[in-house]
Amino acid sequence: MIQAVLIALIAFLVYMGDTLGYSQYDRPICTGLLVGIVLGDVTQGLIIGASLELAFIGTVSIGAALPPDIYTGGILGTAFAITTGSGVESALALMLPIATFALIIKQFIYSVIRESFNGVADAYAEKGDDKGVARMHVISTLTYPIMMSVLVGFCFYLGGPAVEALLNQIPAWVSKGFSAASAMLPALGFAMLVKMTVTKDLVPYFFAGFLIATYLKISVIGIAAIALVIAYLVTNNHGTQLVEGGSDDDF
Repeated sequence: MIQAVLIALIAFLVYMGDTLGYSQYDRPICTGLLVGIVLGDVTQGLIIGASLELAFIGTVSIGAALPPDIYTGGILGTAFAITTGSGVESALALMLPIATFALIIKQFIYSVIRESFNGVADAYAEKGDDKGVARMHVISTLTYPIMMSVLVGFCFYLGGPAVEALLNQIPAWVSKGFSAASAMLPALGFAMLVKMTVTKDLVPYFFAGFLIATYLKISVIGIAAIALVIAYLVTNNHGTQLVEGGSDDDF
C-alpha cells in the first residue's frame, strides 16, 4: 500500500509538470529513477527508464494530435517490470497499451470533466465574482493530475500480481516477439527525433560529434560537455549579433 501511495505521488508530480514549470522530469528516464527508488531497485529503474526513453524520445504533442500518454506508461511500465522481475522487454511491451489507455482517459477528463468547469466559471463571471472564476481555474488545473495519480496508484496496487500472472502465461514465441520489437523501438524513437531536429544548420554538429567519438575516442559524456560549450558559444554570439545589429524598432 505504501509503495502504491508513493507511485501515485510520483504520478501527481509528473502530471503537475506543466503547472510547476516544464523541466522534462516527466520523461521515462526520470520517472524510471523515481520508481526505482520507491521500489528499492534504482539500477533497474534507470535501465528500464532509459530504454523507454529511447523508444519514445521523439514522442511529443503537436497541435491537436496527442501521442500515447508516456507519463502513465513510463511509470507503470517500469513499476510492473521491476515488481515482476521481467526486465526491459516486458516494460516496453506493457508501456504502449498502458499509455494508449491512459490517453483515452485523459481525453475524457479534458473533454467532459474539465469542460464542465467552464460553465460554472462563466456563471461566476456574469456575477462579477472574480474569486469564483479563479477558484474554478485552480480546481480545473488540479483535477487532471489528481485523477490520474489516483488511477496510477490504484492500477499499481491491483495490477502487480495480475501482470505477473499474465506474463507467466505468455508463450515463449510471443516473448521472443516482444524482445525483437523492443530492439526496434529505440531505433524508431531516434528516427522520429532525427526527423524533427536535423536541419542544414545542425547536421554539421552531428557529424562533428560522430567524428570526435570515432577518431578521438572521447566518451559520450565528454562529447556532451563539448556540445554544451559549443551551444553556449553559439547562443551567446547569436544574441550579441542581434543586439549589435538591431535597432529600436526591433524591440
